[in-house]
Formats: sequence, structure tokens, C-alpha cells
Amino acid sequence: MIELQNAAKNFGKTKVLKGINFSFGDQIYGLVGPNGAGKTTFVRCLIGIYPLTSGTVLYNGLPVGRKNDITRDLGYLPQKFGIYRELTVWEAMEYLSVIKGLPKKIKREQIEEKLELVHLLSRKDSRVAALSGGMIRRLGLAGALLGDSPIIVLDEPTAGLDPEERIRFKNIIKSLKGKRMVLLSTHIMEDVEALCDAIVVMRQGDIVASGSPAEIAALAEGKTYELPEADPIPPQAAVSKIVDRNGRRMVRVVTAARCQAEPVEPSVEDGYICAVEGIMDA
Repeated sequence: MIELQNAAKNFGKTKVLKGINFSFGDQIYGLVGPNGAGKTTFVRCLIGIYPLTSGTVLYNGLPVGRKNDITRDLGYLPQKFGIYRELTVWEAMEYLSVIKGLPKKIKREQIEEKLELVHLLSRKDSRVAALSGGMIRRLGLAGALLGDSPIIVLDEPTAGLDPEERIRFKNIIKSLKGKRMVLLSTHIMEDVEALCDAIVVMRQGDIVASGSPAEIAALAEGKTYELPEADPIPPQAAVSKIVDRNGRRMVRVVTAARCQAEPVEPSVEDGYICAVEGIMDA
């Protein structure tokens, strides 16, 4: 559906994207990477907000441009979603539906359906200014889903959501599985592991790993250990997290160095650490 061919983006002399090649189909993708990896720039180049410095984005086999506008088939929730705060929730959705070019005959039905989906229909007459941060993210998600677009791109969609709202969000995304392309850019590995068919790992402006959750976890096979908290951390090891094992605090590490302990089964997060720290190349 969408293919990047040698996609590069510079800001002045800074190379933010370094000649990326990748194809997206009708799956749910998780885009992950440390701060500064280039994820937001990648997303904005993919959907045409930023022009590429070099390379091409193809949509359905044709270069994206005036005659092949990807935005007509796009639902997008940016990292910082903002809309006129003096509008009511309903007015905000009407405004977004006009931007999307929804026909009048389905506009009301679509707005009601999407607000109900994110549990905001009861707040349709509330001013946007009166909403909490989590509610505004939910409003943005409802707007992105308007028109049942074949491409959904969500940049940090669960930022500001409480645990109950995150569960609701996951259920909404799961309902889209296999029906369209969904790109979820996030720092929350738990969401990626629970939702995504494929994971794309970025580091320093390039894709360093991609694959199913099982394939990403396998990057840390034989390199993941749990060591007593009091033990020294091996040189060049990356700490994954602290875990409790039968009352003992253990440090979970990923390292290419041999440890005295036996390796443990790696998680998606361990594989991610391997990719972003370059451990898989050691």
C-alpha cells in the first residue's frame, strides 16, 4: 500500500532520515525508537507533511503527489493534537469532517459513531477547553477514525490516557486489525506487544530492525539474563528492568558478553534494547 524508496530528510546539514526503504500493508505496525531517533519526522514524511530531501514515497504503486494525494485516505492523530478550544466537541468533529470531505448524508452518523466509540458522545455539547488532556486525545482519535480511512497514523496516541482509557484504546485498535494499515508510533512497549502485527525499530534516522513481535524478541535470544541486584553489571550491558523473583530483586540485562547465569527467555522489550543499543551486531 505504502512504500518508501531511499527516503531521506535533512534539516539544514542535519540528516534526520538516512535513505529508508520499507513497505507497509494492511497490518498494525508499531514504530518505536529512543527520543531523537527520527520517528516523528518519519511519520510526517510518510504522510506528506514534510517533503523528502531525496527518495520517493509510493502509494498504491504511484508516487505521492498532487495526482496521488495520500491525505484523502488518511486518518491522522498528531503527537500534539490541537483544535479550536472554543468549539464544542460536536462542532470540532463537524470541522474535522469538513476537512476530510465527508458527504453530508453520512456526516452525522459518522460523528455519533466515533464519539460513542471513544466514550465522548455524552460530552458532545462540552467546550473543548473544558476537556481533560485524556479526553482531548480521545477526541483526536475519534477525528482520525472519521470516514473509516484505509490508513490510520497515530503518533503517541495513549499519551495522557489513564489505564482504563488505554484499555479502551487497545480494543478500538484491535477492531481495525486486518482491515486497514495502522501505524502506531509510541514509547510504550506494552501497547506495541499487545496490538501490533509488525514492529519497526528506528535508531539515528534509520530502521535497524523490523519484524513480528516474536522476531523482535528473538534478537535478544541468548543475550538476556537476570542477575542478583548486588552483582556487578557486565561491561556494555544494557539494563532492561528490575524484577522480583520470589522475593529476590533481580536486574534484567541484555548483553553480548557471556554471563555466569543461564540466559532467560527474551521479551519484545529485550529485543528492542538489542536493536537500539546495537547489541545484536556485537
